[in-house]
Amino acid sequence: RDDDGFVLGGGGGFIDKRVSVHEAECITFERSINLACQLNVIGDMLFETDHASLVNKMHNNGMDVTIIGARIKECKDAFSNFKSADLIWTNLSCNNIADLICTKIV
Repeated sequence: RDDDGFVLGGGGGFIDKRVSVHEAECITFERSINLACQLNVIGDMLFETDHASLVNKMHNNGMDVTIIGARIKECKDAFSNFKSADLIWTNLSCNNIADLICTKIV
């Protein structure tokens, strides 16, 4: 969402290789950040996910030496492209767009 509450995008798709749920969620998050940057959004950004572990890793200020931890650090660094940015947890049942996309793709 941008600073006016407008939803910039949603999507679905497939990844050509076998990945864990954590990695798939991280890839999706990275692609969301890239989309916002491509659209030259510089205002306030709010990224939403129903994956609590990703949100917890993003908000954890400790040292995470895993591959996912390194990717999360890159996402945190990419937040500097925006006036302000955050990743929040959203209950899937409240995220109608994501639910619709997931239902239609499968």
